[in-house]
Amino acid sequence: MLATKEKSYKLKSFVAIMHSFDGNKDSSHVHTVEINCTIKTTEDIIDYRMTENLIGSCISKYENKYLNDFDEFRDDATIEHFGEVLCGEIDEELMENGYSMNRFEIGETPLRVYVITDELRD
Repeated sequence: MLATKEKSYKLKSFVAIMHSFDGNKDSSHVHTVEINCTIKTTEDIIDYRMTENLIGSCISKYENKYLNDFDEFRDDATIEHFGEVLCGEIDEELMENGYSMNRFEIGETPLRVYVITDELRD
């Protein structure tokens, strides 16, 4: 028999966002970013429908939107900052429903991925 191990599920999503570094809509451009949430569980299987809906509801408000229009991105509309804000929103929703996230990844390409882990968050 295996020793007790931490169990987790990795759920993948995509979102198309627009932003500009200078806050000027004329210089905005689109990114399609991949988001991976690794969710800790003590269960043998998670409630996929619920967790995917929670993650989707957090992501959907940004889909095809200009990030700089949101107060939280007015001064910093980088993908990294977007990831930090989105990670917090998703983690909060998951915790309210009995789950916790131990890893969050956001990237435009597999070669450039911004990672937030449980150890790095406040």
